[in-house]
Order: sequence, then structure tokens, then C-alpha cells
Amino acid sequence: MHIQNFLYQALAEHWHPGFSVVGACPNDPTNVKCCIQASCKDSSGQCLDKSRVACSGGAFKAGLCPGGDNVQCCQKVATAPKPPSTPAPKPTDPFVAYIRRLYGLAKQYGSDRPANQLVMEWLRHEEYNSLEWKALIGGVDDDFTKFVEKAGVTSLAGFRDPEYDLDVKASHLGACMNGVFLKGQASGTDTNRGDVTGWGGDWMTFYGEWRRDHDKQPKGGKYCLDHMCNAVDDTTFKLRDLIEDADCYNIGMRLRANPSLSIADEFEKNFAGGYKSRMKNFIEGRFGNRGNAQAIAKSMLLPGNDVIVNTGRIRLVQQQGGFFVKLPLWLSDEDMDDLTKGFAERLFGIVQLENMASQ
Repeated sequence: MHIQNFLYQALAEHWHPGFSVVGACPNDPTNVKCCIQASCKDSSGQCLDKSRVACSGGAFKAGLCPGGDNVQCCQKVATAPKPPSTPAPKPTDPFVAYIRRLYGLAKQYGSDRPANQLVMEWLRHEEYNSLEWKALIGGVDDDFTKFVEKAGVTSLAGFRDPEYDLDVKASHLGACMNGVFLKGQASGTDTNRGDVTGWGGDWMTFYGEWRRDHDKQPKGGKYCLDHMCNAVDDTTFKLRDLIEDADCYNIGMRLRANPSLSIADEFEKNFAGGYKSRMKNFIEGRFGNRGNAQAIAKSMLLPGNDVIVNTGRIRLVQQQGGFFVKLPLWLSDEDMDDLTKGFAERLFGIVQLENMASQ
């Protein structure tokens, strides 16, 4: 018999699992016994000497093992499999459920307008359906609004952003997304009404604020770097506004490109992790690079061929800077370059910070 089958009784009792047999080693001293490891006859467990070891996590059963009465089968008690873990609820879950409910109602409603568009219209209908907004991108479907209200749905103000811990405004997000969905993106460094509903409108009003504060900070670029898209500054182009502009662009452009997608699914993907690269996707997607961003920002401030946008620009700038404010058209080339350079530097600086946070 191989030497590994023999153990001193002291070791057998405290270390080796199984049971010992007296007399199986006739050519060795009396304190040497054969330690046997054996499975139960029905393979339901392992044979152990119950007089010296416990059946941890199970129970002994007689009649299934060789040896004396003290050698019995240790059968483990079957445990039910652990149920799959349930993901912890996210603060954005109620908003996703809200959008999914609206999308379901939009599908039930039946309209020539896409269900995704109807959801966007509902989000904006209370605050962004004035005559100016109707002239810019059209009015909402009032009958769908009544349909949703009849179903017992009330407006949800927004959600807490998972990345920046700021309250995002659903109405502005919906209005901006509605504009992007309907108007898309202008070619090259041109701008269009879709821009005005989001970042472009914020940029126009921010310009008015700079002109209002011009005596305190005459350099537009420095004013952008100090005040634009900050969490604490109470401007019309806060970080919260940029979050809404980014999400509305990213989701709106995807829905425009692929009508089979659901706005509810896109919001869910965004909150599942898409938000971590939202600024990069928006800023690089809409502006490309710093040079283009500077040219696009200038285009947004100067008059073009769209009378509605031209009229709205003057109104928004005067709203913040006063009736006699210096309009962008009257800026010197030097001042316009400095201002738009600050715009580009601020946006792409935010992309750099986002990239650093994701590493």
C-alpha cells in the first residue's frame, strides 16, 4: 500500500477527511491506521467518522458507507439558488418611466406626427409653445396634450443629472430636442433654427449679458471663460443649460437619423452611461474642432437669410442687454474674434475635463 495512504492516528483525527480502519496495516506499528476517503454508495455525499468530525452544512445518514456504525454518509443540505441581484434604482428611473409612458400614449394616439415628436411636444407644451416658438419650429399638437391629460399624466419638472448633480429642466430639454429633431444640423459652419432652440439661443442671450456687463469685463473671451457654462453662475447659459443642449442634440440627432428608435430607449441608454461622454459627443459632433466652433459661434450671432432667426436674435440680445445694446453686427472683428475664441475654448475645455473624469 502506497505510503500516502498511511497517516498517524493523531493527524487522521484532526486533518484528513474520511475515516480510519483498524488492522488494515498489519506490518506497521499499532498507532498506524489506514485512513480511507470514500463516497457514499448513492454518491449523495462523503463517508465520515461521525464520532470525530461534524457534517458541516448537512446531516449524517446511516447505511450508505462501509465500516462501523460510526461511519456514516454526510449529505449536504441542498440550498435554493440565490435569486439574481436586482439593480439598485437610479434617481433618473422615474423620468425614464415618465417618458416611456408618454411614448406609449403617443403610439396609441395615432397621428401623422411621429410618436417621438409628440413626446417632445408634450415636454415643451407648457413653457415653449408661445407665438415665437410656433414661428420658429411650429406649435404642439394640442389634441395630443388633451389626450395625455385625459390619461391622468401630469408634467414632470425634470430629473437630477447623474454626472453633474444638477436639476435638469425637462421643458427646455424637450423644446431643444424638438428643434433638433425637426431641423437637424446645418452644413459646414452655418447655423439653423435647430441650433436656436438649444445652444444657439443660449449663446445669443449670453452675448446680451456680456454687453450688459461690458463695463466690468470688456473682453468677451474672458467673460466666456469666467461665466459661461458654470454650475454656480446665474447666467442664461449655465452648465445646466449645456447639459440640456448636449442631451437634446445627441438624442435628437439619433432619433432624426433612425425613426425606428424610441425616445424612451434613448433616454434609458443615456442614463445607463451615455451621459459620461455627452459633452464630447455633442461638442465634437456639432462643432468638430475649435476653429469650426469659433466660426459657428460667429455665424449664430450675425444676421443671415432667416428673418425669424434674425428677429429673434435682436429680441433675445435686447432682453438681456437692454434696448440700446450693441448688437453683434456692430462688433469689431477683433472683439468678435476674441469673444468667439473664448466660446470655443470654454466648450472644448469642458470636453477635456470630461475625458479626464472618464480615465
